[in-house]
Amino acid sequence: MRLLRDTPIERKMTLITMLTTSLALLICCGAFVAYELVVFRNTEVDQLTTIAAFAADNSTAALSFDDAESAQATLESLAAQPDVIGAAIYDSLGRVFTTFKSPARHERFRAPALGPDGWRFADNRLHVFHSIVLDGKRLGTLYIENSLDEMRARLVRYAIIVAVVMAAATFVAYLLAVGLRRAVSGPISHLAGVVSVVAAERDYGVRAVKQGEDELGRLIDGFNGMLDQIQARDEELHEARELLERRVEERTAELQKEIAERVRAEEELDEIHKQLLLASRLGGMAEIATNVLHNVGNVLNSVNVSASLVAESLKKSRVSGLTRAVALLREHEHDLAAFLDSDPRGKNLPVYLAELAAHLGAEQRATIGELDSLRANIEHIKEIVAMQQSYAKVSGVKEMVNVVELVEDSVRMNVGALSRHGVELEREYSVVPMLNLEKHKVLQILVNLVRNAKYACDESGRSDKRLTLRVSNGDGRVRVSVIDNGVGIPAENITRIFNHGFTTRQLGHGFGLHSGALAAQELGGSLSAHSDGVGRGATFHLDLPLQPSGANV
Repeated sequence: MRLLRDTPIERKMTLITMLTTSLALLICCGAFVAYELVVFRNTEVDQLTTIAAFAADNSTAALSFDDAESAQATLESLAAQPDVIGAAIYDSLGRVFTTFKSPARHERFRAPALGPDGWRFADNRLHVFHSIVLDGKRLGTLYIENSLDEMRARLVRYAIIVAVVMAAATFVAYLLAVGLRRAVSGPISHLAGVVSVVAAERDYGVRAVKQGEDELGRLIDGFNGMLDQIQARDEELHEARELLERRVEERTAELQKEIAERVRAEEELDEIHKQLLLASRLGGMAEIATNVLHNVGNVLNSVNVSASLVAESLKKSRVSGLTRAVALLREHEHDLAAFLDSDPRGKNLPVYLAELAAHLGAEQRATIGELDSLRANIEHIKEIVAMQQSYAKVSGVKEMVNVVELVEDSVRMNVGALSRHGVELEREYSVVPMLNLEKHKVLQILVNLVRNAKYACDESGRSDKRLTLRVSNGDGRVRVSVIDNGVGIPAENITRIFNHGFTTRQLGHGFGLHSGALAAQELGGSLSAHSDGVGRGATFHLDLPLQPSGANV
């Protein structure tokens, strides 16, 4: 399978479909040929044993009266059987009484030594010994040697049929795979490509093209709507930063020239501080949006796998066996009763159809299972998008919230990354009261803390990566603790990690924890950190007041 690792997914689907279809068909044809061979051998044994019994009964008088001419006439009656090579009659002492060689056969015949009653296959021939008995007394033995040329000819015909069917089935499987890969994997591959572009280049201006009104079409609508919101917030963040930089530059120049206007400058600096808070908040929302994109991308991988499995199941279906059975019935529609009653293939056709029905039923259940999985993953993506959209609409509004539910929401927005990096999640939730808060600020903090913990675990290189989420209450507050066993925090950085712009990650921007600390203060709470040192993990505590700031207790 390493050869297919870097092959495009559409080509993988085609190759895998054709290989699995060909293999399944080859196994099926092999089983059919083996079955036919067994049936043919059994039929030959039954027919020749019956002929031997009939000829033995006709030979009793010849042996009783030592009439070789009559015995020879009995054996010559076997010439009507086209596959009989020769025959012989032995007396009670095992001596050859008379022999017969079919004039229509060119094979050499020689009566073998007397053997026990029964049949055996040897040298591409069927050998039958049958006792000649009269009134319970054994008078001698009848031997018949039969050719298996018909079986060889039938095997050759089967081989030709198998080759033709394999070629036709492979061609049909290729055509079906080409058609289905466009219908199934095309929209998914397109959407996955757009997600990759957005996640890698942070280009929120690209849009996915909807190709239908099914679940994927509605998913693309929701995804594009989410990109619209993210793009708008990204533009707001960019404008806020530019505005902040312009104001800082303007006020710095003015302060250098107008010392006398210090009071007014301080008021304007306060306004700048508010702008900084806004920029940090927007940055936090961008963090949440980025997590949503990563998680959507992870679930899309599962959607793609389920779609591929459905396509593969359709290609390797044994429905072609039903077609062959119907063709066989049509071939014998004028003598159907006799065919089902006497022909070996007709006798076994009901059993084959029952087995085929059971297999097709299993295929249907497996396909339905994969479709349920596909539908569940699509619903998961829609829930993630809807969650992000709902939080984007409630900025600045306080409401009664369940802290545990907010913690679970932050987990859902990071679950793809946690699973991909092999981080084990533990939950330790106590019963806590509802809080009157701006829940989008709390979610902003929690998403950033969970994401940082995931990075810390991943960078540690440990095999037992673990993240613990704890919710407790006491001393007039609810505490949410995010605990990891990752790289830890050096003692000299404990007091610096909440500074604006400070980061130890190569691609970090340094305002996640800073904005989180500011948001915690606005909520009337606090954000703190603790670590026993490098390599010993870290713990972050978000403390939220039971009563909002300024409330009458």
